[in-house]
Amino acid sequence: MACIGDADPFTAAIPATKVELTVSCRNLLDRDTFSKSDPICVLYTQGIANREWREFGRTEVIDNTLNPDFVRKFILDYFFEERQNLRFDLYDLDCKSDNLSKHDFLGQAFCTLGEIVGSLGSRMEKLLIGIPGKKCGTFIVRAEELSNCR
Repeated sequence: MACIGDADPFTAAIPATKVELTVSCRNLLDRDTFSKSDPICVLYTQGIANREWREFGRTEVIDNTLNPDFVRKFILDYFFEERQNLRFDLYDLDCKSDNLSKHDFLGQAFCTLGEIVGSLGSRMEKLLIGIPGKKCGTFIVRAEELSNCR
């Protein structure tokens, strides 16, 4: 893993650092009848060569809230010269299954890691999309460079 200033001219390594992403949402759709949604966030990264989305990780489930502040963070390598496409999908978990098709989709947000890091205060807000005719809520992501790579 390369850190800032570690570029090797012989291998043409792209300078990189590790970035920690923290996710929150506000005003999510309430897809439950007798309580509020139990949201989870799933992060996908897009491959450079084949453009295929791959699951990178999941937050914990937060019970009975439309305004989750997820505790579990995502740690990614940030390559300065590379476009790193990210997709964040939100689901309301209804059972213990890991199969996302068994749960209610709440919305999604697309961005690049560079957009997050380059945002004012490394904090970005986006409206969630994905359910026609519905306001899906607001997605908030914060980036923090991990100090061990400075």
